[in-house]
Amino acid sequence: MKKPLKVADVVADLDMPTLLQYHRKRSRAKAERLVAEYVRIIEILSDNPRIAPLRKEGWRVVALRTGPYLLYYGELESFWLVAGVFHAARDPDWIQAQLLIRELGEG
Repeated sequence: MKKPLKVADVVADLDMPTLLQYHRKRSRAKAERLVAEYVRIIEILSDNPRIAPLRKEGWRVVALRTGPYLLYYGELESFWLVAGVFHAARDPDWIQAQLLIRELGEG
């Protein structure tokens, strides 16, 4: 049986709205492209979650082409979790801490 893909509440409630709000103020067209790309990535991951290589930290990462953002996701026991969408320039240690908190909250 194929594991479902779940988007963490914090991704839907914080990550995506924050980056969309930022870009909407500057370019509505870019904000719309970000949404479309995000939706497309979620669709692709739902069908083929192993598309991105597993990193040593245990997460997989997809880079968004529309902006300098990275979507982090990983395989948990009963589902795949989209755990974060972060600016690519964020401190890697901060990202890993956020991912751990989110994994524990969703797992």
